Amino acid sequence: MSYENFSYYYDSLMDSKFYDDYLEFIFNHAVFDEVFELACGTGEIAIRLAKAQKQVYASDLSMDMLEVAKQKAMYENVNLYLQRVDMTDFSTDREVDLILCLCDSLNYLLEEKQIIQTFKNVNASLKDNGTFIFDIDSLYKMNHILKDYHEYDEDKDYIFDWQVEYIDNGYVKHHVYIEDKIEDDIVDEYHYQKTFDIHQYLQWLNETGFHKITYYSDFDEYYKDCERIIFVCQKG
Repeated sequence: MSYENFSYYYDSLMDSKFYDDYLEFIFNHAVFDEVFELACGTGEIAIRLAKAQKQVYASDLSMDMLEVAKQKAMYENVNLYLQRVDMTDFSTDREVDLILCLCDSLNYLLEEKQIIQTFKNVNASLKDNGTFIFDIDSLYKMNHILKDYHEYDEDKDYIFDWQVEYIDNGYVKHHVYIEDKIEDDIVDEYHYQKTFDIHQYLQWLNETGFHKITYYSDFDEYYKDCERIIFVCQKG
């Protein structure tokens, strides 16, 4: 899965307040100077962290996302160390204080072994007592909110059509269609996401070296029928 042309429209679909809330959450749950972000997308979180005088290494699988992040960082006059990284197959030159994987990016790993390997990679790249923060879409969201979800919007400038097909428990397919009438451009992409029970993630984290783990619902106290679950994990 590689966002292709969708990367250039991604920011217009997101609420900037969400990123501000996430930044506050990160600072409330981690002490760090150096941070490595997996699946950084267009760099919204990475740029905010760089503005806060943190040393930021940001990565993504999509070259298009990285190009957008690069242009935005230049515009904001901040320094990001950007690189193309597959989270299932990476290592860092030196251990860092904090690793992030946000905005349901981990849900794009469809196989258990991919998730376990990613957790192993993260653990090996963290300093002792370093922090790993990641989030997932919950089973409730996948099975109830996103099940057969359809959103359509059209005006004189564009068409936006987002359809979600329920495949199986915690497993969905997204079809995103964007027609930019001004630029005469079309985005037509499919994305698959899968999530697992929260206790399964806790087991995998323990098995890969994370033993102090807390989890939250959308920046607040955990409850079962939430949409997003955020994990804060400490190495060792």
